Amino acid sequence: MPPAPALLEAHQTEQLKRDRLRTMQWVAVGLLVAAALLFALARSQRASHPAWGYLEAFAEASMVGAIADWFAVVALFRHPLGIPIWHTAIIPNSKDSIGQSLGSFVENHFITEQGIAERIAQADPAELLGAWLRNPLHAQQLGQSSAGIAKQLLSMLNHEQLRELVRSKATDYLGQLNLSSVAADSIDALIADGKPQELLDFVLDKGADYLADESHHAAIGDFALNAFHIENRLVKAGLVLYEARMIRSLQEFVVAVRADPQHPVRARLSGWIADSALHLKNDADWQDTVRQYQRQALASDKVQAMLGEAWDTLVERLQADLDSEQPVLARTIASIAANTGKVLGSDATAKAWLNDTIVAGSSSLVRRYRGEVGAFIESRLALWSKDEMSDRIELAIGRDLQFIRINGTVVGGLAGLLIYAVSHAW
Repeated sequence: MPPAPALLEAHQTEQLKRDRLRTMQWVAVGLLVAAALLFALARSQRASHPAWGYLEAFAEASMVGAIADWFAVVALFRHPLGIPIWHTAIIPNSKDSIGQSLGSFVENHFITEQGIAERIAQADPAELLGAWLRNPLHAQQLGQSSAGIAKQLLSMLNHEQLRELVRSKATDYLGQLNLSSVAADSIDALIADGKPQELLDFVLDKGADYLADESHHAAIGDFALNAFHIENRLVKAGLVLYEARMIRSLQEFVVAVRADPQHPVRARLSGWIADSALHLKNDADWQDTVRQYQRQALASDKVQAMLGEAWDTLVERLQADLDSEQPVLARTIASIAANTGKVLGSDATAKAWLNDTIVAGSSSLVRRYRGEVGAFIESRLALWSKDEMSDRIELAIGRDLQFIRINGTVVGGLAGLLIYAVSHAW
C-alpha cells in the first residue's frame, strides 16, 4: 500500500530540513578548514612580510572561535567527539524537565482565558458563521449533509430497544398525567370561549333538520316504542296515532331552544358542564374514577401496542423522507441555516450574544482543560527517546545554530585581528 499523501509530504519536509542542516554544517566546517589553511599559509610566510602576521592572528582566532562555538552547539545535542564531558548532551539529558517546562510554559503563557478570549473576539466567529451560512450553496450542503448523517444514524440504531424505551416512557408520562386537572382546565377554556353553546347550537340545527325530514319519522316512532319496551298492540296503535304530534312537539322544542339564548335548557347545560369541571378539580371520587379508567386504558394491550408503534411510525416517515430526492429534513435545516445567517448579518444583538457565548464557553473549557495541555505535551515528549528528541530539536533549529558557528569563526577572527593590531601598535 502506498504511503498516505500527508505522511509522504511530512517525510519530504523532514528530508528537506535534514539536507539544509547538513549543508549549513558543511559551510561551518568549510570556514574552519579555510581558517586552518589560512593559518598554515600565514605562519609559513610571516617572515616575508608583516602583513602575514595579521592574517595569522585572524586565522588563529577564527579557528578558536569556530571550535569553541562548534563545541557549544554540539554540546546541546550530544557529547562532543563522544567524550562524556560534564554538562554536555544537555537536551537529551534534560528531556523530562524540558517536557515539564515546555508544558508549563504553554499553559501559563499561551492557553490563558484572556488570550483565548481576545483571539476569539478578534476573529468574530459569529460574523464568519453568518457569512458562511448566508451562502445558499453552504446552507444547502449543510442540509444535505445533515440528512445524510441522520440516515446513517437511523440505520445504526437499535430499533427494538428504542421502541421499548418509547413505549415505557410514554406509559410513565401518561400515567403521571393528571387527566382530571387537564380535563377541568379544558372545560373551563371551552366555557370561556362559549364553545358548549356553539356545540349545542350545532346539535340543535342537525336535530331540527333530522326531525323535519319525514323519511326519518318511522325510525323515530320505532325508537320510541323500543325505548319504552311497549309490547301492547293497543298502546302501539295509540302511539302511532300520536307519532306526528310527538315529532312536531320535538321540533317546536328544538326550535325554541335554538332561538332563545336564555332558554332554561341552555342554562342547565352550562351549569352541568361547569359542575363537571368543579367535580374534576375538587371531588376526590371523580378524580379516583378518572385515574382508575386512566390506568385501565394504559394497561390495555391495544394502547400498549399503539404506544409501541409510535416509534415505528416515526422511523417509517423519517426513512421515507430521507429516501426521497429532496428530503424535507434537508430543506428544513437549509432554511434554518440560511435564516440564521441572515439574522447574524443584520442583528447586532444576536451576533454579540453568540460571540459572548462562544467566549464564555471557551473560558470554561480553558479553566477545565488547561492542565491537560501541559500534561499532553509532557506525555508526548515522554514517548520520545533521548536520541529521538535530540534529533527532532536539532532538525528544527540546528540550521540556525550553524550560523552561531559561522559568526563565531568570523567574529573570533576579527577579535584576534584587533587584539594583534593593538598589541603591535604599542
